[in-house]
Amino acid sequence: MQLIKDILSTSMTLHLYWVVLIAIAYLFVHRNRHKPSFAILDIILNYIPVLTHEFGHILFNKISGGHTEDLVIVTSPRERIQTSRQGFAVTRARSRVTMIITTLGGYVMPPLMLAVGLFAGYYHYPSLFVFSYLAIFIYFVLITSRKGIPILLTLLLGVMIYGLVQNGQPEFIVIILSLIYHFILGVLFGELLQSTWTIITLTFTKHVIDWDGLALRQLTGIPVVIFSLLWIAFNVYIVYAIITILLLQN
Repeated sequence: MQLIKDILSTSMTLHLYWVVLIAIAYLFVHRNRHKPSFAILDIILNYIPVLTHEFGHILFNKISGGHTEDLVIVTSPRERIQTSRQGFAVTRARSRVTMIITTLGGYVMPPLMLAVGLFAGYYHYPSLFVFSYLAIFIYFVLITSRKGIPILLTLLLGVMIYGLVQNGQPEFIVIILSLIYHFILGVLFGELLQSTWTIITLTFTKHVIDWDGLALRQLTGIPVVIFSLLWIAFNVYIVYAIITILLLQN
């Protein structure tokens, strides 16, 4: 217990250039994801962004009075290509309003978590942010119908945590947490940039593609471009906040 208190009370330095470098690597891998040598790496890098997106659907669904049945992250490159899905959440809604809020939640959650993570890092307590993702992952393991990979990851996490606790050195644990913290922020930032471009592409495509923007148009009658502008504006604001923090640090 004292070790946990020491970890939570130990400050970490936010290195924004680490976040940017990880985001650049994320974008490069995602751009080359159709090549066999990058397919698995892309799944590894965007595991957390996909989990964040789908958890956003679930969280907002529950807030608005809905019911959650499943949460899946697709870990097969072939299935991702065949279905064009990286993951999905199975939810039930009592009303049209709940369906709208649930759909919006998936796009709000990743940039929101990025902002929360940056805020936590700016005030030198990013360990709380890392532990919040640990809680999200535990919830995911409990609810998902595809438990193979999640259970394997849980075992690996358990071994790592046990090793860190047995080591008994808060300074070493903080270093590991700092690396995990910057990795999470980096892939979230990379996904924010990637999703912005994807939203633009889907909004103006001439082909009929089943995605959340189209679902919202069917639910509300509001043009897809309006929702796209809202999402992009929110993403741009988060980027602006990152730049502002960088300037303040300097």
